[in-house]
Amino acid sequence: MRLLIDVEVETRRGTNTQSFETTVYVVRRSVTKGVMSDEVVLVDAFIPPNYRKGISGRDHTWRSGGVLRCSARVSMNKRSLAPFIESGEKRWVCAEVNE
Repeated sequence: MRLLIDVEVETRRGTNTQSFETTVYVVRRSVTKGVMSDEVVLVDAFIPPNYRKGISGRDHTWRSGGVLRCSARVSMNKRSLAPFIESGEKRWVCAEVNE
């Protein structure tokens, strides 16, 4: 599945949110204080090498093969995420990591 994701990137001027489209392997519900969000989902997404500079390990969790756990806004990915949101499931595996 391809989604528009959000990644926090540290620059000389501070922290900025960088958004770009990439392959997502896992989608999870974002839960805060026991309530599932319909606005944001957590994703394990492939980060192309040219986007990796400045991504903080404090704000995100790196997985193997250039895969990062980050977020995606449902409003920016309505069509792609509609089946997941409507399913009520907490986690979907979209594809296997081949790297």
